[in-house]
Amino acid sequence: MKDKLFLIGSGLLIAAGALLAIFQLGADTDGPILIFIGLGMIIVGTLLLVTGFTTPQVAQSKEGVGLSYILIAASVLTIIGSLDVNALWMFPLIGIGLSCIVCFSWPCICNSGKGKQRNRIIGIANAHDQITMYELSQRTGLSMDVVRDIVYDALGNNQLHGKMESDTFIRSRPSSSAPEPPPSVTREREIVKVLVVCPYCGAKNEQGTPKCHKCQASL
Repeated sequence: MKDKLFLIGSGLLIAAGALLAIFQLGADTDGPILIFIGLGMIIVGTLLLVTGFTTPQVAQSKEGVGLSYILIAASVLTIIGSLDVNALWMFPLIGIGLSCIVCFSWPCICNSGKGKQRNRIIGIANAHDQITMYELSQRTGLSMDVVRDIVYDALGNNQLHGKMESDTFIRSRPSSSAPEPPPSVTREREIVKVLVVCPYCGAKNEQGTPKCHKCQASL
């Protein structure tokens, strides 16, 4: 229910604005101020409904839920005031005031809340060897669909290292030691030469040489 609360509040705001404008069109009043208020509430509610669809992680956050209650209160006050504007003319004014507060604060919450919720999910997933989407949903307060989309997107952007098996994220552990290089094989052989001294001239010759290279004497 919480993941749809912001959308419900936005839809109620649109309905309240439409009822206020319709009732005032058929009412015998001097000024069209309440008609413009109703049209303004329809515009504000539509903008909030569209942005609530596109940023579900913010709409489901604590700030988004708080704004949802304000939207619902604004809608209820406007609907009650539409039934008898002469006696309850202050209710629609309070309703449009509350809806304007939500409209002006919502962009700021979207800018700060979107990255905050994403970083929180990535941090919790990195802190566990494995964690299910249900557990992530319970820890963050977001729906499983939103949590699952963020995890898959983080895996694709290398912000999470691991894999998804069924509905469970399994973190890959970094290697503790570098692989040892394969042993090298030395194919060189050491060659030792034996020299023989010629008894006639004293020249040194390699062993196995039949004659001295200097005096040509037989060795």
